[in-house]
Order: sequence, then C-alpha cells, then structure tokens
Amino acid sequence: MLAASSGSSTPPWTAQAALHAKPVHLDRLLADLAEPLAAIHRIPGTHFGRLAGARQNHSWTDYLHDRLRVYAAAAPALPAVAGRLHHEVDASDNAIQPVLLHHDLQPGHLLCGPAGSRLLIDWELAIFGDHRSDLARLAVRLDLDDPTPVLPLVSGADATAEGRLHLYWRIHLLADAALSTDRAVRERAAGRLLGPSVR
Repeated sequence: MLAASSGSSTPPWTAQAALHAKPVHLDRLLADLAEPLAAIHRIPGTHFGRLAGARQNHSWTDYLHDRLRVYAAAAPALPAVAGRLHHEVDASDNAIQPVLLHHDLQPGHLLCGPAGSRLLIDWELAIFGDHRSDLARLAVRLDLDDPTPVLPLVSGADATAEGRLHLYWRIHLLADAALSTDRAVRERAAGRLLGPSVR
C-alpha cells in the first residue's frame, strides 16, 4: 500500500492515527463510497491472502478454496453449501487482475473529514483479489437479502459481474455463518444461505 503512494505527499493509509472525521450517513454510503473505493481498487497486487500474517496462496482461486475450507470446518452444519461454493469457484473464470481490497467494508468505515475528504478506516483484513469481493462483503454488512443494490459500484462491469458478486456474497455469508461471534448474525447468514431466494 505504501509503495502505491510513491510520488504522493500522503500515503494511502495511516496506522493508529487520530481522525477528526465523521462516519458518512448510511443514506449516502453507496454514493460517497464510489470514488474512494475506485481509487483503492486501482492499486494492483502481486499476491493473495492477507497483507501480513497469513500464508500466501498462488492464485485467487487457491485463496477462495482455502477460506472455504476454514468456513466449512467452523460450520459443520453447512457442508453442502461449502461444497457447492467450491464447485462454483472452480467453474468461474478466475483470471482476474488482483487489486487491493479493504475486505471488511461496512457502515462506519467511510468517514468524511472537515474539508470533505473521504477516508476508509480499519484495514486489518486487507487482501489482494477481485474487487467484486469487497462489494459482496459490503452487501452482507448492509444486511441485504440480495447483493444487487451494490452492483452499480462495480467498475468495469461486464456480463459476469453480477454472477461473481452473488458468488462472493454467498462466500461472505458462509464466513458469517461460520465465524461470527454474534449468534443472530450467524443464524441470519445461515438462513440466507439455505433460503430459496439464494442463487
């Protein structure tokens, strides 16, 4: 991330700094997130997985399979869901150009500074991968029954964008069903995964 800021007077992230900014109101979140998120998604990556502290995978597909194995082990009641997602990942076109992902986008993470600047905070889950995964995580955090309301934020949307968004949305739902410390969140995510409306 720091390397991406070469030539700039300000790095794209600051660790443990006091910020004098207010969270962007939920009604404005999607509109105000578009520009800073597009700028972040222009930062290319060279590896997969967490930026630090986790083993690297050789491809985005390897990373997704690794995460699915972790989620399946933590949610033994959902093996069929995890199995289907493994198959869908294999069947997908995973020839992506990895970019920097926040990977935990949610209300409260986008701040507006006194001069109107937009800041994204809480980067501890950052990875490099498919930018549509960021939007799928946001759809889960917004508690959407379907991720399509975030689709307009997909830059360079093509015919596969909606399908990939739904795939990542289900993967993030499985993560919540498996790993959330909030029982209500786990149950809601599992309900969406098992419900008839999930693609």
